[in-house]
Amino acid sequence: MIKTTEGRILLCGIAGVGIYLLFLLLSWFSAEEWHRVFVSMTFGNLVFGRAAGITIGYASGLSTFYVVLINFAVEMLTVLVVYPLFVFSWNRMLHIESLKRVMLKQHRFAEDYHDKIKKYGLYGLFAFVWFPFWMTGPAVGCMIGYLMGLRHLVTLSVVLGSTLLAMIGWAFFLHLLQNWAESIDPQAPWLIVAMVVLIAVVGTVVRYRQKES
Repeated sequence: MIKTTEGRILLCGIAGVGIYLLFLLLSWFSAEEWHRVFVSMTFGNLVFGRAAGITIGYASGLSTFYVVLINFAVEMLTVLVVYPLFVFSWNRMLHIESLKRVMLKQHRFAEDYHDKIKKYGLYGLFAFVWFPFWMTGPAVGCMIGYLMGLRHLVTLSVVLGSTLLAMIGWAFFLHLLQNWAESIDPQAPWLIVAMVVLIAVVGTVVRYRQKES
């Protein structure tokens, strides 16, 4: 598997994760306060989505450059790891029971949107990842790109390009919102973080119930 294109993508993703973890470790020794911010942003993005990661960064006093850079790095590394694992799982080249259960859910979601997006081609895939709809992130986007029969390079380029543009759009919008909130009360930006997390949790619960019904 490692000698395949998907395997090389996975190796790049694993290497990138290692470098990112080293960055977090070094920040712990050199700037412990910022280390906590970086970890919180990473956790917020992975669990609650990019809006949570961005709002945490702004509420902690980071500039737009670092907010976008860190959140994009998290999503890019997620794609570089999840995408090849999805391909291996889809082609029955990898059999890990816990991974299989997670990927099965992603398979179903990607298949649900595949037919709707396929007729619009690359534009549809770009819009799917770019628009701020629930669960329209880069990980699912790259799975749909694979189901559409796109080459790996094309899929990754479209998905990561739209992710970066979406990240920049979210950042400027949330920056304005955070500045407005801070002008009312210095602690108000953290209220926005709490609201974003709440919306993410509610969205997850609603989607889960829809699947169960």
